[in-house]
Order: sequence, then structure tokens, then C-alpha cells
Amino acid sequence: MNLSLEDVFKFPIFETAKIISGKKELQKKTVEWVSVIERPVENFVRENELVLSTGIGCYTDPHLFFDFVKDVYESGASALAIATGHYIYRIPEEIIDFAEENKFVMIDLPWEIRFADIIHEVTSAINRLQQDELIRLKEVQQELIEMFLTKKPFLSIVSVIEKELGLPLLVMNNRGNVAGGSAQIRDVRRMWNDMKKSEDVEESHHPIFSKMKRAETMDAQLFHMKIQSSEQNQGDFFIVAPPSYKMKLRDANLIEQAVMVCALWFTSENAIAENKNMLQKEFVKTLIKEEELPEQLLREKAKDLGLDVDLPYECLIGYPENLESLFYQEQNNNIQTKKSWLENMMAYIEMELADAAQSIRRQTMYAQEGDKMIVFLQTNESITQSSSNGTVNQFLDLVDRRLNKLLPGVLVSWGIGKHRDGIMSFYRSYHKAASALEVGRKQKGIGKRYHFDNSKISRLILTLCRNEEVQEITTATISPLVEYDEKREMDLINTFIVYNENAGNVSQAARVLNLHRQSLLYRLRKIESLTNLSLTNPDDVFLLDFSIKIWRSSGNRGMDQQINRLT
Repeated sequence: MNLSLEDVFKFPIFETAKIISGKKELQKKTVEWVSVIERPVENFVRENELVLSTGIGCYTDPHLFFDFVKDVYESGASALAIATGHYIYRIPEEIIDFAEENKFVMIDLPWEIRFADIIHEVTSAINRLQQDELIRLKEVQQELIEMFLTKKPFLSIVSVIEKELGLPLLVMNNRGNVAGGSAQIRDVRRMWNDMKKSEDVEESHHPIFSKMKRAETMDAQLFHMKIQSSEQNQGDFFIVAPPSYKMKLRDANLIEQAVMVCALWFTSENAIAENKNMLQKEFVKTLIKEEELPEQLLREKAKDLGLDVDLPYECLIGYPENLESLFYQEQNNNIQTKKSWLENMMAYIEMELADAAQSIRRQTMYAQEGDKMIVFLQTNESITQSSSNGTVNQFLDLVDRRLNKLLPGVLVSWGIGKHRDGIMSFYRSYHKAASALEVGRKQKGIGKRYHFDNSKISRLILTLCRNEEVQEITTATISPLVEYDEKREMDLINTFIVYNENAGNVSQAARVLNLHRQSLLYRLRKIESLTNLSLTNPDDVFLLDFSIKIWRSSGNRGMDQQINRLT
């Protein structure tokens, strides 16, 4: 609430005073203080101040008097009251015309009215209003805290703040998601981007205003305060106001109280979410470690965590391949330890996974096991492989885009598995995904997606490579090539792979390897001479191809040891 000139002029002390200009402005003009000023004005008059004067410094010169009135007007004063009857007997018409033209209120005060009495009346009224505002501010503060303690919806809390300020708000959490407020999101984001480029701090030495940033456009102003708790950023608080709006100390105090309550709410919500997240992860670890779990018990636990285990889920296991190398590429690796950086990155990746699932409106369950990310993604009710793969690929495409913005160059391998229809099959789906990841990384290389249902041959080879007799046969077949490649660096193994993939077409294989045809033929003859196998014999080609696949599936190490023993 503000004290208007109309309110001031109703005081009994102004009964004999006369308004000589700006009568229509009385209700619009507010009075924040009162002072006595004579020439020169300089910077002694502040905005919205009621100025009292005898005109003693300029009564002998009409031009000086005019300049004095003009200076008071330009300082932003609410009104100028001139005591007439001693130094100035009559206000010149040209000054009255100037005041009328500029909608500036001027008051003719009888000399008998004491300035001290006016100052006492006005300051008393201002103090009463300030006291009322302070009481109301405490009431609002108490109301907001009570709403927080009684767990009222956050939208209701924001609504109370908007009503008290009379301005639209927008409150965002630390991830940029809107938590409440009626301000237009597009307008706020546009002005906020302008604010980041060129920040204009509210001109005040008051500590509250120093925390507030302001951006201005032709049709609006945006005020911004950070929502912080224990020096951690919890979100952002925005106020949208018309261009003519001037923020008062009362509004700033209210905003500070509102920001404090928002910080409490975000801190509480984050703690609840963190605890729920931890329980969900423990629940997921239980699902993948125990095969036979009572379904009713699972449903009850899931319900407490806000999950539905009766939906079809596909298991995805992600393994970031190059996080450590990305750490050393970062500029801040001297400031942050590798361990804390990796923990932060895994937390960011978890948030991106949650956002991606929310974007495609799918439920997920997440856990972390060492460096691996375990995700159970809700798929379609249809049990067809194509519909399931469509959901998974849509999800992973979105995750890849988000992660490459967060960590350019990051490489993630994904194992994907679903047992039957994916309903109540968490243990088996997990082990299928784990098997697909293990086999896929060895057979197809890192940074790809490996579906369990597409890995039958790879899994067969992986099983066979553990057989001792198979190892002996394949080791004897491939050891000459491995030894030759190590000594001569000719890469005969890759040469055969490309040749075989191109169905024995020498010209086509040479183009892929970027070799002359004669050079490729020389390598192929060398392969035949070292292995005593003929590349025109289908059985020999199969044996060599099978041996290389076994060698690659074993991770090279185990068979390399056997090769070393043979040589």
C-alpha cells in the first residue's frame, strides 16, 4: 500500500492550501518522503518526494524561480508546495503553465502553515503504512512457511505469492523445468537469455536488490533471483512486470521471503526424490540378483516406490567406454578429482536417461552396478520384436543425442535383452542383456547396440571358445597368422576377414583394403602357406573363419597364451 498525494491533501493541515496544477494526478502520485529544499536543487531531491519550499533563494528573479521548479520536477518529485505570503506572493503564470503541461502537482501553501507540522503529519502517515506493511509481510511469511510445513501443493504457494505481489511469476528447478507460476514461459526464457548477455543490476545499495538481476524490453521487465540452499543452486525465481513498474523495498522483502520458502520446498523435494531414487535402485538390484521372487511381494514394494511391475519391460545395460579419456580432455581436470568427476558424470547420465524416458512417456527403473548402467524400459504391450525394438531405439536415439550434448565424443555400448513378453521377467531379461553386451563388445566392437535375439551365432561361438578341444584346434589353425602379424605387421587376419566378407571377390576386397590386386593376392598366398589351408576349399575357409571368430571372442588374451606355449 502506498501513500498518495490525494491521501496527503486530505490531512487537516492542508485545509487552507490550494492545488494550482496537476489536480488530476493526485491519485496517481505517491509520497515516499517529505523534505524542505531551497535553491540549488542538484541531487538533494529523490523520486516520489513531497518538496516544501519558501522560495527564498529565487524570489527576486522569476527566471531563477522557474529553473528551480523545473529542477524539482526533473528530479522526480511527487509535488512541490510553495509557502506564499512572505517571499513569494504569487506563483507566475508561466510556471503554472509549465506544471500543467508536464502534469506536475504544485501546491500554494499559506505562510502560516509550519513546515515542521507538515513533515510530522506526512512522516507519521508513512510510518503507519510501513508498520502495516511490515505486519502484513510477517503474516505472509508465516502463511508461506505454514503452507510448506503442512505440505500444501507448490502451485498454491506460488499463487499466494503472485496474489500478494500482484505480478506473474515463474519458478524453475535447477534442471530448468517449470515448477509453478503463471508467467509465459517463452517470454521469460527470451528475456532471461538477454539478461545473461547483458545484466542490469537494480540501482540500489540495499543487499536484497544486489542479489536481483533485471532485464527490460519494450513491453516488460524481468526480475531474477537465484534459489539457493547451502550455497547449492536449487532453481530460479522470475518476476514479470510492466515497463513502468518500480520495485519497492516491501516487494523486495516479500520476494526474498518467497525465494527462501522455494528453497526449502526444493530442498525437501530433492531429499525425498533422492531417498526414493536410492530405494528404487536397491529394488532393481534385488530384481536382477534373485530369480524366484514372490510376485505379490514385488507388486507391493513397487507400488510403494510408484512403480508398476506388471508392465512389459526390456533390460538395457549401458557401458560408457571412454569416460576416463574424456576426463583428461576436460579443462578442469586439475580442479576436480577423477573420482568426483566420474561420479558427477554418471549422475548427469542418470538424469538424461530419466528425461529421455519422460519425453517418450515410458516408465523406467534404473540402477548402477560398477561402471554399468542398468535400465528396465517399459515397452509396448505388443510382444512383437519390431514394436519392442522401436521403443528401445527411440529411447536410445534420444539418450545418444542428449549425452553427446553433455559429453561430446562419449561412447556407450548397450546390451539389450527381453525374456518372452518382458512381464515379471526381470532376472532373465537382465542376464540376456548382460550376455548381449559381453558378446557384442567382443564380436562387433565397442560403442554399438547389441540385441540378445540377434546374437545367437555370437553366443554360440562364445560358448564354444570355452571348450578345451575347440581351443586347441583353433589355436593350431590361427597361431601362424598371429605370430606372423606380430613380427611383420602385415595384418593377415584382417586381410582374410575382408576377403571372406566380400565372398572371395579379390578386386572388391582389394578396394576395401586399399591395396593393389597383386598385393592382396600375395597376402592370400601367404595365408595359405602359413596355415596349410586352401582358400578355394570351403571347409578350409570355414575352419579359418571359425578359428578367427573364436580367437576374437576369447578376448585374444587366453588364446594368445596358448599360442605362446605352442611357439
